[in-house]
Amino acid sequence: MFSRILYGGRLSLLIGLSGQLMTLFFGTVLGAISGYYRGIIDTVVQRATEFLSAFPDIPLFLALAAAIPPQWSPIAVYFMLTVILSFVRWGSLARQVRGLILSLREREYVLAAQSFGTSDSAILFRHLIPGTLSHVIVIATLAIPGMILAETALSFLGLGLRPPLTSWGVLLQEVSNIRAIRFAPWLLIPVPFVITVILAFNMLGDGLRDALDPYSGQS
Repeated sequence: MFSRILYGGRLSLLIGLSGQLMTLFFGTVLGAISGYYRGIIDTVVQRATEFLSAFPDIPLFLALAAAIPPQWSPIAVYFMLTVILSFVRWGSLARQVRGLILSLREREYVLAAQSFGTSDSAILFRHLIPGTLSHVIVIATLAIPGMILAETALSFLGLGLRPPLTSWGVLLQEVSNIRAIRFAPWLLIPVPFVITVILAFNMLGDGLRDALDPYSGQS
């Protein structure tokens, strides 16, 4: 059981981290483009984020995960689950990055780069996006537990990873009835591991927020 927990933890953490990296990329790039160009591009991106945020997470996860064909291999299911989690989660980050870019684009160094004829892509990726990284890193760290919990919930409901792959959600699926909990309570051992990892990432995010906030030590 302990070996399965360790092996399943690798997949659960890998999905959380890889899904968050994809969310980080899409949210940061689309948010920066939205805030820098504004106009019709800003309108399209913001309407897309509002469309995604209009749906509750769990029903949307269930609908998207149920669309995965049952005959797919476990590796294909793993990859698609990561894409689904990233597709649903990028909107909130994009809105926050957009707000930061709207303030940064009026700074003197950005105006100076524009006056020298620097291309828009260079301004975005050399000047504006690096200015948002401290904020983005904190948001990404705090969002990793949500990714892990989403994968655990989907696998627990039978819509995520499937045997022979093992994750914390797949292990908890074995205790989805009262009879299993009564006669095999040791199957609940993955629960403390999930709680510990969630608390660890939350504490890491709080620590990074305090470390990267220049005003955290001021009253």
